[in-house]
Parts: sequence; C-alpha cells; structure tokens
Amino acid sequence: MPDDIVITQQSWFSRLGDAFKGVFAGLLLVLGGIALLWWNEGRTITTAKALAEGAGLVVSVEAGRVEPGNEGKLVHVFGRALAGGQLTDPDFPFMAAQALVLQRKVEMFQWQEDQQTKEVKKMGGSVEKQTTYSYQKVWSASLKDSARFHESAEHGNPASMPYAPFTLKASGARLGAFRLPAALLDLPASEALRAPDNAPVSGKLRITAGQMYLGANPDAPEVGDVRIQYAYAPEQEVSVVARQMGDSFGAFSVSGGKRSIQMLKPGLLDAAAMFEAAQSENRILAWIVRVAGTLGLCLGIYLVLRPLSVAGDVIPLIGSMLNAGAGLVAALLGLACGLIVIALAWIAHRPILGALLLVAASSAVVGMRILAKRRDARAAPETGVAVSRMT
Repeated sequence: MPDDIVITQQSWFSRLGDAFKGVFAGLLLVLGGIALLWWNEGRTITTAKALAEGAGLVVSVEAGRVEPGNEGKLVHVFGRALAGGQLTDPDFPFMAAQALVLQRKVEMFQWQEDQQTKEVKKMGGSVEKQTTYSYQKVWSASLKDSARFHESAEHGNPASMPYAPFTLKASGARLGAFRLPAALLDLPASEALRAPDNAPVSGKLRITAGQMYLGANPDAPEVGDVRIQYAYAPEQEVSVVARQMGDSFGAFSVSGGKRSIQMLKPGLLDAAAMFEAAQSENRILAWIVRVAGTLGLCLGIYLVLRPLSVAGDVIPLIGSMLNAGAGLVAALLGLACGLIVIALAWIAHRPILGALLLVAASSAVVGMRILAKRRDARAAPETGVAVSRMT
C-alpha cells in the first residue's frame, strides 16, 4: 500500500497562538507533577512503614488446620493451592481447565494507521509540515477506530469484537484447610490451553493450531477475522500473608487503618521473603512514579517557555537556539523542582535523607545559574574589547 503524503503550512501567528495555548497545559502539567510526586512519597513512606509493622506482627501457621486462636491475626501460610473444580468458558464449554485462573484473549485482524511528520521552518516563522500516512494490517486485542484515519474509506475496520476477553478466577480454591478468596488469586496465566481438534464448532469458526479462528482462511487472514487464545494458572504451590478470617483470609489493617496487607505469591516462601519482595515492589513503583512526575514537570515547564522559542523563529536559527535553551532550562528546573518536592515530603519522616535531597536540588539550581552565566559570557560582544585596545 503506497504512503499518502500531506503537506500543510502553518503561519507564525498561528504557531504563536498554539504556543500560548500550550502555556495553560504546561501549568496543569507542573501542578499535576507536583501533586503526583507529593502523593507518591506519602504513599511510599506509609506503605514501607505498614510492611515493616506487618513483618513484626505476622505469625506463621500450618496450612493443614485452622487454629481458632489465630482469628483476626496476620498469618503466613504456604502450601499447594487447589482449584476445587474446573473453570469453563461460558461461550465455549469445551474450553475448560482445572485451574486457579482462566484467561481468554481475543484479537482481530485490523488496519493500523501510522503517521510521521517532518517540519521545515521558513524565514518569518512559518512552518511547512509534511505528514506521511502509512497503513498495514495487524493483529490487535483492541479496536482501532478507522473513522479517525486520514484515509478511512479505504481502510475500514469493524466497529466491535464478536467476543470479549475475560479472566475467570476459581471460587472454590483451597490452601490446605483454608479457603482462598478469588480476590487473592492474582496469579499469572502462564500455561497455554489448547482447543481440542474435535471441538463442536460451526459456521466460520474453526480450530487451527490449538486456537479458535473466526474467518475464511487462517493462512490468509482478512480484516475482521478473529482469533481466540486461552491461558491458565494451574494448581501450584503458593504463599499467603493475610488476616485469618474463620477458615479464609482477608485484609489486615496496619498503620492505624491507613494501609492493609493481603498478599499471595507463587512458590513456597517464608514470611521474611514475602515482606522483602513487597518492599522491593514498593521501591520500584516509587521510582517509576518519581520519574514520571519529574518528566511531567520538565515537559510542563518547557511548554510554559515555548512561546519564547516560537517568537524567535522569525529567524529560524535564533528560534532553534532559544528552543534548545528552553529545553535545557526546563530539564534543570524540572529536576530541581522534583527533588525539592520529594525532599519536603520525606523531611518530616526521614530528615537526613530529606536534607540530602534538598542539597541535590540546590546543586541543580546552582548548576543552572552557572550555565546561564557561561552562556551570557559567550554571547557578550567582542567589539567593546576591540575599542578599548584602540583607545
């Protein structure tokens, strides 16, 4: 399929107007980044303290019997989890497995639009945009809205899926003498479940390579064809840390009710290993959110500064220099602001670490000022020096 190329022009005044509109979005990003970082540090600290508290309260018990004396306590149990029955696809009853989790994945063969835009700045601040649209057919688990395509008439996709994906969890699962609530069964569906070759299917539905296929020819798929695959989590050894509630489990409140503990992990793990894994997950999540929040701050500040570089695009070289400078300033200010927010959130709980973060933030600000002074020094005209030598 040949690419479709569209060339458009945008005037300097139009670009400047868009840049000023972006200032509002930039301010929202800055405020959102600050709020996200502040919330994340509070969540991280509270979760870490809750897990430390839970590690000091947990009691390891045998899976083979329920001790009434442990009612309401935070208990640690491990053993083999049994499903207690089969999980069955209600649409296709022949797809069933003795499993803790059953997952159905549905994909449709669809058109996908890709676009690439190149911009060329012109003298006077206008921009010529060259957008290339290309199309290819792909398998996708999500619907692609072809009505939004640039060439929608020639690349139409169906408006809905004939079948929806789902995840089923065993309602009668057990761990020794304990019942496992479905809410605890967050296990990966890692085993493939093949459809039987003699399954009773009709119409365009067929079985091929262990999966169900809705279409004329699996070897030459057409737009709208559907394939359905299954995976399951088999009966396996698991470890649980949760509140004992009769012969089952529930959430255990810690930190004055601000947090709760309820964990199930694959494998036979002792209580210490489970809490360490949870602490590690908490730290990883904290850093992911920190990076996302700081990037949001940097992007927001860049959008606030964007009108300056667009204004300078009247002469493209000057605009490019201003744009590079705006990017550098946004990166340094965003980093400094992010460190300050993180430090203020930590300082009430861990003053030493909070103080170190404030020092790092201050260093970023000082570094930005040094770079600005060096840039000003390089930009200083040399004509004054020449005149002084002549005189």
